Amino acid sequence: MLLPVSLAGIMADPGMSLSRSPFSREPLPIVKRASFRKGVVPDHLEKYLIKKGECAGRTGVHIYHGHPVPATAVCVAEKHGK
Repeated sequence: MLLPVSLAGIMADPGMSLSRSPFSREPLPIVKRASFRKGVVPDHLEKYLIKKGECAGRTGVHIYHGHPVPATAVCVAEKHGK
């Protein structure tokens, strides 16, 4: 989705950042928003929390639902029923 926002506005906001992903279908930057403090997991996301050692050692890229994604993400999706 394209957003009509100012690049300077995103860079000036400490709660926002720009990133790129090799898994994005388009060569556009990804806007990331800081939604909660480091180490704090909201209640509605507790069931998706990746436990220490879960899917450890998974490397590479797999095709999941027709899209290339990290192997760790496929492992977590399978364990959490997605």
